[in-house]
Amino acid sequence: MAYAVTLGVYFFTQLILVLSANLQLGLMGMANLGFVLFLGLGAYVTAILSLGAPNALSLQHYFFGASLPFPLPLLLAMVVGAVLGLIVGLISLYRMRGHYLAIVTLAILSIVWTVVDGFPNFLGGENGLDSIPQPFSSSVTTYNAYQWLFLGIAAFFCILVFWFSERFFKSPLGRMAKSIRENEAAAATLGINPFKVRLIATVCGSAMAALAGGLLAEYVTVWGMQPWSFTEIFPATAAMIIGGRANNWGAAVGTLATFILVGQGTSFLPGFSNNPELSYAIQWIIYGVALVAFLWFRPRGLIPEQKSKWRRAPAPLGLARSR
Repeated sequence: MAYAVTLGVYFFTQLILVLSANLQLGLMGMANLGFVLFLGLGAYVTAILSLGAPNALSLQHYFFGASLPFPLPLLLAMVVGAVLGLIVGLISLYRMRGHYLAIVTLAILSIVWTVVDGFPNFLGGENGLDSIPQPFSSSVTTYNAYQWLFLGIAAFFCILVFWFSERFFKSPLGRMAKSIRENEAAAATLGINPFKVRLIATVCGSAMAALAGGLLAEYVTVWGMQPWSFTEIFPATAAMIIGGRANNWGAAVGTLATFILVGQGTSFLPGFSNNPELSYAIQWIIYGVALVAFLWFRPRGLIPEQKSKWRRAPAPLGLARSR
């Protein structure tokens, strides 16, 4: 049962990250591949705002620390993620499109990743941060009870993010985003500012990814370089494509299939349970084969994007009577 609860927490936190990618790559069509940067940012901000002031005698070092009560570290992580998303958006979105945008965002991710890794006194370097406090851990006496408590916390934030994404997709802003994705020149002739809409989507998606990172850091109580490396871009993108781009329910199905069924199911295959490296390799092979298959045979994913439905306007009262 504890393992199932852990999978539930992992599902909800990863779904928040996939929803962030879906907002930018799926709805807007932006090749922003640096969204895992904000996953790491949210985790680090949440950690240093929970660990307290750094201790010179401690084995881990970081440049700043505070002991803020829950949920302030998570909320401030989202604010920092949104601000950094605004800065990255201003740098990369003004003139960059398509592959150029992907290259720029990957370059920014590489720069930040290298800086954090190369300066151990900044955010722990490759050793990372540990003993990150868990919210309400002192009020629960048993491990299993706390697992259920954190599952509720993760589900609560995931439901809020899902609701926000649904509202965004169905709002006038979401319809403008779709029009820009389909035909930017035509959207611009109608008075839509593509740069502004892309910037809003980047800021919102960055805050969502930062929330996912903060929740993960609080749950596992440790954070390092690997969870927000380049390799983490692929599973989230695959989940979005397999589930269905620009569809939040598709993102949920893709997250379940990619991170839970494939990511965890490969460890139960006969002959692989005692060989983690082989299980990990098989997992990535399945990711690649599934992604290529969906792009070739079903590019719209398991749950395709819902097309807008237009309703016929009611006829004027006088005209209706004359008929």
